[in-house]
Amino acid sequence: MLLWVVAFTVVYLVQERTPLLHSDVDKGDGSIKYILSGEGASSIFIIDENTGDIHATKRLDREEQAYYTLRAQALDRLTNKPVEPESEFVIKIQDINDNEPKFLDGPYTAGVPEMSPVGTSVVQVTATDADDPTYGNSARVVYSILQGQPYFSVEPKTGVIKTALPNMDREAKDQYLLVIQAKDMVGQNGGLSGTTSVTVTLTDVNDNPPRFPR
Repeated sequence: MLLWVVAFTVVYLVQERTPLLHSDVDKGDGSIKYILSGEGASSIFIIDENTGDIHATKRLDREEQAYYTLRAQALDRLTNKPVEPESEFVIKIQDINDNEPKFLDGPYTAGVPEMSPVGTSVVQVTATDADDPTYGNSARVVYSILQGQPYFSVEPKTGVIKTALPNMDREAKDQYLLVIQAKDMVGQNGGLSGTTSVTVTLTDVNDNPPRFPR
C-alpha cells in the first residue's frame, strides 16, 4: 500500500519539503521509483523519484489557491509497472498573516443630530481581511479611533462609531473628520492594520429661538 504523510505548512518556499510518499514494498534498494501527477505536478510540485519526498518549486499563496489535489504512484524501476494502485492526496496551504485589513466601503460619510446624547450610534465601519478566519488570529480584527476623540468613539469588536461628548452644537462646529484603524491579530503586537476616514456632519435640530437683531 502507498502511504503518505501530508505536511500542512504555512507558506511553501522554493524547494521546501512537503509530503513524504512511501510504499511499503519499497525496501530502500532503489528498485522503486515514485511519480507525481495532478494539479501543479512538475510545474509547482516535484517529487524525488528515489525517496518520495515532494518539494514546492515556488512560493505558494493561500489566497490564490488553498488546496492542491495530487496523485502519486510507485513503479518498478526496471519494468516501469505499478507496484501499488495510484493514490490521491490533498496538500493544504496553511495561512500566515500576510494581508492587512481593508475597508472596502471607505471612505465613509455619516450624519448625526446635534445635541445627541453620549452613545448615539453614528455609523458602522467594516474591515475585511483576506487571511484564513479559521486559522489563528490572522483575520480577527479590532477597531480603534486614531482621530476624532474626544468627540467620538468606536466599538473595538463591531466597528460601530458613537458620540462620546454631549451637547455637540452644529452652530459651533458642524463637521468632524475621523480616522478609524482596523488591526488584525486581535490588535496584538505584530498585527497588520488598515485605516479609513469617516466624515461626520452634525445635522440641525430646532435648538435656537428666533431673535430680533434690533
